[in-house]
Amino acid sequence: MSGAAPETLSNAEIAREIQALQARAFERYEDAALQAEADPARSEAIYARAERETAPWIARATALNDERVARYRRRAQRWRRAALSVGIVGACVVVWMLSRTA
Repeated sequence: MSGAAPETLSNAEIAREIQALQARAFERYEDAALQAEADPARSEAIYARAERETAPWIARATALNDERVARYRRRAQRWRRAALSVGIVGACVVVWMLSRTA
């Protein structure tokens, strides 16, 4: 996992890093569950420690996901603009063709 800014990573790198962070967090929580099962009296402290340890990973994954969503929204906006432009040009061509036959 890199500590690079999300804006500088490719889509594939973002997906890989999110997957790795999720795997680490799930592994840590699974470990905490096993520890809590072995020592029920300390389960609250064990889960609190797991939450503290995974908080930076979750924050990083959230930042990466926010960048991914922003990229998809920008891409969708470009496609909407392109579709609208094609529609306008097509409508103009149809009007022009109709005006020539009248």
